[in-house]
Amino acid sequence: MLHPRRCPHRDQYNLARMRVHKCDHRGERRVSYDGELISRDGERITLRAIWTLPTRTLPYVTLEQGDIFIETFYADRWYNLFQIHHRDGELKGWYADVARPARIANDDVEWDDLALDVWMDPGGTMTILDENEFEALSRALPPNEAASARGAVAHIQDELRTHWRRFASETIAGELTRRGWMLGTAESCTGGLIGHIITERPGSSAFFAGGVISYSNQVKRRSLGVGEATLRQHGAVSEQCALEMARGVRRALDVDVGVSATGIAGPEGGTASKPVGLTYVGVSSPLGESAEQNTWTHDRSGNKWATADAALRLLMRHLLPESHAARATAQGHSSRSDSLTPT
Repeated sequence: MLHPRRCPHRDQYNLARMRVHKCDHRGERRVSYDGELISRDGERITLRAIWTLPTRTLPYVTLEQGDIFIETFYADRWYNLFQIHHRDGELKGWYADVARPARIANDDVEWDDLALDVWMDPGGTMTILDENEFEALSRALPPNEAASARGAVAHIQDELRTHWRRFASETIAGELTRRGWMLGTAESCTGGLIGHIITERPGSSAFFAGGVISYSNQVKRRSLGVGEATLRQHGAVSEQCALEMARGVRRALDVDVGVSATGIAGPEGGTASKPVGLTYVGVSSPLGESAEQNTWTHDRSGNKWATADAALRLLMRHLLPESHAARATAQGHSSRSDSLTPT
């Protein structure tokens, strides 16, 4: 089972009750429920609410009575963010609603749902929901509001990726520590981003030994032992090279687990057979070896970050093969956003 990020327990706080009012795009109240205040800081407020309805199975998550919602509302952003936990504390995922900035008063908070939503599961799969519904609704919004709502999606994606990277790093750290294993990274196109994410966590020296940034083929050969035949026959951007890099960093750093990344970040360097955005990530450990291919369509920075995230997902699945982090959930989701109101 995936090591959960534990949900804050109500006994840690002297919680004041607040009333949450969810409104439609016209500002008319549709649902109201109680939340318990966790924190209040300038333009944001965070509450704790409980799912009290019967079990509801959606394409991307199953909600059960007692599930815990940690809800953050912003008075200066066009979205809110829910972090959802099972009642035992296991993280189920994050859900963000595109909405007008919340209206926060002394004892209540009111927000207007604009239909467009974003879901991210613990495995790192992000899905945008209800785009068709939003496009229909947006025709009734002033042009500046429709533009603000659309623009909120990129901000939501950045925030959710930050939350997920922290969760992935903690999950990987927990499993490596449990096994008593050390990790090393072999990075080409990511230029050290994987190691950066891992070492953002305090105490990472207990499970992370270091990394080799093997940008050139010479460093891949000399420092990681990638074979000349591999580079000649398959190239540096290949599954074979990614696996040899992961094996090589285990030898070079004398660690238990190696994770690697190689690819073409762009904007130049692509060919017809190996386009810009083509990347491979690999992992090697006493559990075995595996590699994964992806082709991204971002700019250079986006391709690098996407590859680093892919390496974390592969490593998390490798260490926790039976966890729900291993299961992608990016099938055609069409559920309405109001299905996640915790009452």
